[in-house]
Amino acid sequence: MIPFMKFKWFSLTLSILVFAGTFYYTETHFGGFKKGLDFAGGIKIEIRLTKDITIEKLREFFKKMQVDAIVQQAGKDGNDAKIEIGNEDAIKLDKEAEKHRSELEKEGFSINSIDYIKYKMLHTLGKEHPEELDFVDASKVGPTVGKYLRESAVKLLLVALALITAYVAFRFQLKYAAGATLALLHDLALTLGFIGYFQIPLSIPVVAALLTILGYSINDTIVVYDRIRENLGNKDEVYLDKVVDRSINESLSRTIITSLTTLISVVAVYFYGGEGLNDMAAVLIIGIIIGTYSSSFIASPVVVIWNRIAYRS
Repeated sequence: MIPFMKFKWFSLTLSILVFAGTFYYTETHFGGFKKGLDFAGGIKIEIRLTKDITIEKLREFFKKMQVDAIVQQAGKDGNDAKIEIGNEDAIKLDKEAEKHRSELEKEGFSINSIDYIKYKMLHTLGKEHPEELDFVDASKVGPTVGKYLRESAVKLLLVALALITAYVAFRFQLKYAAGATLALLHDLALTLGFIGYFQIPLSIPVVAALLTILGYSINDTIVVYDRIRENLGNKDEVYLDKVVDRSINESLSRTIITSLTTLISVVAVYFYGGEGLNDMAAVLIIGIIIGTYSSSFIASPVVVIWNRIAYRS
């Protein structure tokens, strides 16, 4: 039997060090988190792919324009290209549009960044076959919308945490709710740390992945808590350390099998789901590993520590 509770202080310290290390690295090497278009603002364009308009040619087009654009395959059949341009480059393109006002107006284009891109594409990629230039969608996300989405994402995560805490407190006891909540905060903090470390852009799909991780992690924790309650029965809680160790060991095979099967599915999405799902899948992979760890090494130790403090007082 693995004595998990012997390592409780080591596991808690390790998590704090990893959390501090990843956030420190993110701040010192990158100056903070990389924000996706949803949060930072910018331009979103979706264009139909043809023989002359390919992903490679679009990337080359923006490279020549000195615009940092993310070009990914999109659409149900992969026949479209999704283009994302950050807010700084969008402002730069607005200025370029103003410089070329007369040319744009002459050909019926508006004086803005999106129409300037369309104008440039028409005279480069669509020079021979202008009829092939088919813009499925083109829109601009302003900084105000980005700020609103950021605030909404934070509120959503806090509401999810509050509801989960209330549920665990109702089903078990307050100390179990404290353990579960700290484990979930731990999962969020460490996952965010690795998001910053790997510079995965913060976006709506990434927030969706974080919420999914909360649900996955609490499910694993509740399985362990159920086994603890079952094994504890009418025993004195002074023996909680041994009961927790036994309970974690009894549910260990189930935890490993569930985590591995889930990871196999998410890894498949990462490699074969297309570029648009890569960030979300990467966050899920990180979160599932951390969530599996926290159910045994964070949530349960917190309950044991709480119980010892309660007995001493």
